[in-house]
Parts: sequence; structure tokens; C-alpha cells
Amino acid sequence: MARAGSALWLLWHELRLFMFDILGARKDTVRTGVNKKTVAVWLILALLMHGFAFMVLMEARLPTGAPTHKLLLMVSAAMAGLFTMMMSTGLNTSVTALFERRDLDLLLSSPIPSRSVFTVRLAAISATSCTLYLFFLTPFAHAGVALGQLRWLGIYPAIVGMALVSSSVSMLLTLALVRSLGVRRTRVTAQLLGALSGAAIFLLAQAYNSALGPALQRFVKRLLPLFDHGAALGADSIAWLPAKAALGMPLPALLMIGVGGAVFWLTARLTHGFFVHGVQQAAGAARVAKAPPGGLRFRFGRGLTRTILVKEWRLIWRDPQLIAQVGLQLMYLLPLFMPLLFGRAAALAAVAAALAFLCGALSASLSWIVISAEDAPDMLRGAPCSQGTIRRAKLAAVVIPPIAVALLPLCWLALRQPAAAAAILLTCTLCALNSAMVVAWCSRPALRGDFKVRSKGNLVCTIAEILTGAGWATLSYILAYGLTVAGWQAPVVIGAALNVLLLIAFAATARFLRKKPV
Repeated sequence: MARAGSALWLLWHELRLFMFDILGARKDTVRTGVNKKTVAVWLILALLMHGFAFMVLMEARLPTGAPTHKLLLMVSAAMAGLFTMMMSTGLNTSVTALFERRDLDLLLSSPIPSRSVFTVRLAAISATSCTLYLFFLTPFAHAGVALGQLRWLGIYPAIVGMALVSSSVSMLLTLALVRSLGVRRTRVTAQLLGALSGAAIFLLAQAYNSALGPALQRFVKRLLPLFDHGAALGADSIAWLPAKAALGMPLPALLMIGVGGAVFWLTARLTHGFFVHGVQQAAGAARVAKAPPGGLRFRFGRGLTRTILVKEWRLIWRDPQLIAQVGLQLMYLLPLFMPLLFGRAAALAAVAAALAFLCGALSASLSWIVISAEDAPDMLRGAPCSQGTIRRAKLAAVVIPPIAVALLPLCWLALRQPAAAAAILLTCTLCALNSAMVVAWCSRPALRGDFKVRSKGNLVCTIAEILTGAGWATLSYILAYGLTVAGWQAPVVIGAALNVLLLIAFAATARFLRKKPV
């Protein structure tokens, strides 16, 4: 056992917290320990991953000896995508470590040296990122050992080295943002950067398949000469170091561990002062609003509906972290704009389905914030006004933002295909309204700080949200396909009618399973 107060003792505590988090630890005071069902799910997933890796490596015919240039290129692309996801994990974990756990001020006031606290927290971030990706990738190493392909054991040093580098860079970036932007803006900016880095591969793939595809293909062809032998990115370039390490080459594997360890040590050694300064800023980040000039002025001329709309939107606007979490869904709308702007009829049906589904997802998130996470539900129930008016005003506050987002690309489409734009707008509006009502029926009262984990413990609401969004997305696809490609043939009409019946059944089931107020 490590001595109490030592760095190893503190690191063991951090790792225990991480394991209890991913294994679904109970939070009540009656029962303690991990959730056995969650452990069973992880074990089943591990077995499935090992089976999948075994089948993939059995079918792969890889040459023995030195890896070919094509194999290096493929593995390097996979490692680049993996590094972006590690950066996303590192940024989100760094924000949590600095601002959300709220235990660093206590640790820094303890007899434990502040340098040890920073080193342990950085090591915990590295271990978190490393464990998650080793879980999904090391089955290939184990299957490779069983099949005699020992080169895949290089996945271990490659992942560990990349995790050390990505976590160090993420912490450096977070501390730099704290120094330049302040704590409040850093929380939002770091989360957006984490989402961008995690979604970079998806956005690039969508852009490659969109109207920008030919331009990107020409750009890639111009870069190909750089990968020739003797060029800047040839076979002897340091850029292939992660791929060579992952393919089991001994010297690159040792270099990956060495580079990762060196970056980690330099980060812990040289940025300790920035860390302490960032924690001090986070501890004193609470702001007191300035009094308005001329004193307080009360305006009672607004109607009830307008007052509730302004109240809900203002509460959301005052929480930049919540805006960042909800706004991440809008990021995936970016690739959808290209087919609409260039008027591709073949892609219009798929775009219509995706737009309806995203409107439903955004509406469900806002509905959870506005209705389920209401700060003063008892006060609203005791208000001398109609409860139906309050509910309708809250639904309007939820549905209007997704419709406004959908109108941005649909206004452009309306200039070319007004009928298709009207049909897509109708399905997006109804999907947003239906999703909001499903959440209002099935969700449970909660706190706004629980937005990230809102789907845990409420399987009925989650399934109802997914089925509702998928149903309206399918209907939007059918309508757009019938208007632009196939026409109103019998299969299109029958498919739309059956889809409407399914949506009615989903809504009726969610209404039947609603949570009745006590």
C-alpha cells in the first residue's frame, strides 16, 4: 500500500474514482459498490470486440517482415483519427479536472505538494484516455498473438505514447485558454474545441462526399508526391512513427513511449505555476452582476406567454456551459448545408431525414432543460394563471429554436424547390414538437447540471426520443423523395401512411407511460 498523502496514494484514489464512474457505482447511502449489470455489459462488449478482432485478422492477409508503404498509410490515417478523438477526451477531462470536480482548492490547501497534485491529475487524465482506447483496440493485439501475428502487440506502446502526448497537449491548451480568456470563456471554448476535434473525422468525411469532394480530391492528389520515397513524408519520415509503433517495430515503439514520457514530464515540470493560477481563477470565478444604471426598473406590460419565453431563453443564455453542450448537436448540421446549397436532388431526401432528426434531438435537449430541469416547478403550479398556458409557452420556447435553425438552409432551398422546402419544414416542426412532448411526458425532474447524464436511469424516455426522431426522419425522407425523385407513386404513399400510423402509435405509447405529477 502507498503511504497516505504520497503521489501514488493520490493517483490510486483518482483511478478508483474513474473505475467507479465507468462501472456505474451506486450513489445512494444504503448500497455501495459497482453496478453488476454494468460490469456484465463491459465484459460482454469485451468478448464481442475480441471476436470481431479475431475475424478481421483472420481475413486480413498481411505480409510478414517490414510493413508496406500502403499499410503504413492506412494505419497512419487510423492513428490520426484516433489522436483527434484522444484530444477530444483530453480537453473534456481537463475541463472537468479544473472546473467541475471542485476539489483542487482543498487538495492545494493540504500538506501534499502542489506539483504532486498537478502531476497526479495529469496522470489520471492520461490513464483515462489510455484505458478507454486500449479497451477497444487491444483485442486486435490479443487476437494477433493467438494467430501468430505478434506485430499487433505494438498497439500497447503506440496508444500509451499517444495518450501521454494528447493529455499533455490538452492540459496545456486548457491552461493557455484560462490565462488568455478567463475561466468562464475557457469552459465553453474548451468543450467546443473538444467536440470539434472529436467530430473532425466525421466532418471531413462528409465534406469529402459533398460538393467539396472534387476540390478535396484535387488537393489530396497534390499532396501525394510528398509521400514518395525520399520526399518530406517518405517512408523514413518521423510522421510514420505512430504507425510503425502500432505495427510492432521495436525502435519506433520505444520512441513513442519515450516521446510521450518526455512530453508528460515537461508539461508537469514547466506548467505547474499555470496550473495553480488556473485553479485560483476557477475558485474565484463567481461573478456578481453589476447594478443597472439608474436603478432597477420593472416592466409588467408583457403577456404571460412572452414573459415565459423570455424567461426560459434568458436562463439558457446565462449558462454558457449548457449552451456549449446543446450547441454540439448543431455542429453536425454543417455538412448538411452543402447538398442544399448546390441543389442536389439525389442527396436531398437524406438531408431532409437528417435535418428532421437533428431538430428532434435539439428539441428534446431543450425540452429536458426547460421542462424537466425547471428550477421552481412548485411556484409555477401555485401561480394564479392557467397551467395549460404555461405548458404551451414552454413548448413554444423549446420548439422555436430548432425551427429557426432549420430555416437557415431551407430558405435557400425554397428559392429552388419550394414544395420540398415546405414539406421538410413541416416535418422538422412536427418532429420538434413531438420530441418536446415526449420528453415532457416521460422525463423525470432533475437538475440542469445533470444534462450530460440525462439519459441514464430513464430508458423509456431515451427509447421514445430515438423512435420519435427516427420516425419523423423517415417520413421526411419519404416526402422529399416523392417530391424530387420518384413522384407520388403507390409505394411512396403507402410508406408515408404506414409511417404516420407508427408515429401515432409511438406518441400514444409515450403518453400512456408518462410520469404523472405527484
